[in-house]
Amino acid sequence: MFKFTINNNEILNDLLSQFSDYVNKSFKFTMLFLSNPMLSEFHENERLTLISVNKSVYQNLYSFLRLNDNNMQYAAFACLENAVYAMRLYNVLVLNPEYMYDFITKSDFSLEDCENEILEKEKDKESTGEEFSIKEFYNGLHKVNTFELKSSSISSQVVNDNVYLGLSCGTELSEELQNEVRKNLIGAYMSLSKHTKMFFNGGLDEELEDMENKLDATFFEYIKRFS
Repeated sequence: MFKFTINNNEILNDLLSQFSDYVNKSFKFTMLFLSNPMLSEFHENERLTLISVNKSVYQNLYSFLRLNDNNMQYAAFACLENAVYAMRLYNVLVLNPEYMYDFITKSDFSLEDCENEILEKEKDKESTGEEFSIKEFYNGLHKVNTFELKSSSISSQVVNDNVYLGLSCGTELSEELQNEVRKNLIGAYMSLSKHTKMFFNGGLDEELEDMENKLDATFFEYIKRFS
């Protein structure tokens, strides 16, 4: 399993381990919700669409974790980008069902256009003061994956003034690359936490709620140390 060796590595490794367990539990919970007509009132074609999108979230998160374990961070980042995109799509389709028909029937469906339309409609509403944006996190990931952020994309592959030339990033990761993994782990946790909260959990799964509380405590302890 991938382990951090940078500052505050003990609590980061604990966060990584808890997040891996949370992915498993969250996947089972969300799929149970979607597959049960008593819990989620969707037409059958809508239900199948949402199940497919939700599966994409978790398959890519599993790949993100496994690829990190094998020190293939850039492949891992690409999978995480796909997972976050699926979260954005799920959010739009569930909270704005008028876009569901277009998504199912139109080949030129644009998630970006839908999000911009929603933003335009809500621009006069009072701000919630929310600091973390899944879309902004996705855009940051995309810039690293496409080498738009050249420093993060290239210099993070340098270890002891040498560039590792193999398929992976080597067994010894530079501090800058570990920082990229750290930021992406935190972003993955915050994104999945928001995604999971879209599914009803009013005492429906106490084990999941307990897991979320422990993860939150570890996360806030890390933030406190890091800041």
